[in-house]
Amino acid sequence: MKDKIYIDTDVILDVVFERKPFFYDSQKILALIEKNYFIGFTSSSILANCYYIISSNKNENIAAKAISKLRSILTILPFTDKEIGESLNSKIKDFEDGIQYFITINNGLDTIITRNISDYKNIDINVFMPTDFLNLRKIRKIIELKQHNKTLE
Repeated sequence: MKDKIYIDTDVILDVVFERKPFFYDSQKILALIEKNYFIGFTSSSILANCYYIISSNKNENIAAKAISKLRSILTILPFTDKEIGESLNSKIKDFEDGIQYFITINNGLDTIITRNISDYKNIDINVFMPTDFLNLRKIRKIIELKQHNKTLE
């Protein structure tokens, strides 16, 4: 069974804006999702935030293309009043990060990829920076195995 990972805003924006040194690992994670190494998820609120930030800093055409591409490789999860209430009543200090955490939990996911790991302390799921996720032994083995299998084809 493929790992299911939730992608946070900063990972997406690192790729769109080619923010170094984060660009390379964030891009690799999205590329691995696109190649079906993993199943990627994000939320409708993250896509809305990304559209706003990209269109404000570049233009609406680039923002629309980026969101279209993300929709083609990621499963977009909605958020509801339930996640809003859970975030408001949680110990997570950042309201938006709380919503993302509860979207992840409520959809049976157990890994968030973000560069904002400090807001996810003392929670019961895995939270990794892109570099740390890619350096996990388990993840390196998945990548190596898939690459090996492709050379055999």
